[in-house]
Amino acid sequence: APALAQETLRVAHTGNPGQSVYIYWDELAKRINERAGGKVKLQVHPSGQLGGDEQIFRSLKLGTLHMGSGSAANSGSMTDAYFWADLPYVFRSRDGAVKVFNDPEISQYVNQKMRTDAGTVVLGYIEVGGFRVFANTKRQLKTPDDVKGLKFRALSTPIDLGLLSAWQATPTPLAWSESLPGMQQGVIEGIHLQPVWIKSAGFSEVLKHATVTRALMTFHVAQINAKTWDGLGPEVQAVFRQAAQEALKIANDADRADEAKIVEDLKARMTIYSPTPEELKRWEEAGRGIWPKFQDKIDRKVMDRVLAVQN
Repeated sequence: APALAQETLRVAHTGNPGQSVYIYWDELAKRINERAGGKVKLQVHPSGQLGGDEQIFRSLKLGTLHMGSGSAANSGSMTDAYFWADLPYVFRSRDGAVKVFNDPEISQYVNQKMRTDAGTVVLGYIEVGGFRVFANTKRQLKTPDDVKGLKFRALSTPIDLGLLSAWQATPTPLAWSESLPGMQQGVIEGIHLQPVWIKSAGFSEVLKHATVTRALMTFHVAQINAKTWDGLGPEVQAVFRQAAQEALKIANDADRADEAKIVEDLKARMTIYSPTPEELKRWEEAGRGIWPKFQDKIDRKVMDRVLAVQN
């Protein structure tokens, strides 16, 4: 009898070689291609070859892509499942975030919304650089009072605009592709970004100062189209789940190790200031001050749970 046809699943992501997102999908593909008994093969398209995060989310819902990942912060066009995670000072640490995403109540809430809104099944959360730092080309920023007059690159989202305004910056919406040229030309003077992206995108050539505000971190949501998932069957689904857990540990361990190395490398090029407890309190109070503006868009029970599991 002829062999059964092997199903090829198209995968897309925006990670580059050496970055956690790239590592995750590379490790996952190796495992599934070895263990799925020839029933399934993953074909990975990295580095934004098939579009940015929002395009990947749309393609996953349509089913033109089978698997992929994108930043939770960029999922708003599909779902509000992660709206709460965009608020400043929601996560206390990387380990706190892991507790949140592993919590049964929170994962059930998010997973149901992702299947309903985005048409996908969540496989895991890839760490992408830890907390952002508040970096600029002009001067050291110890408290929000020091920010006045500086133009910071903003996302065109209410939360990002609100946070920058609360920190007394002048929000300047700018596409990612225009951000580095804009900084070189003086259109913007600062950016809120993870150290890994400051280095890899070339911002370290321009930025002079950074402050460790510990306000925001985001994650790539690894997912699979729900119809594709349902068609795999229990046996292959179990292979996917196990492979996803293994790939996630490898990728996240690499990301944490890279962050420490990159921060040390950046210190040779720019000053990185860690606020005193009193100074950090001022950053946090200003950031948390925007929460009430968005309370109608957040399930209060979910937010209470997110905060409680990190205690």
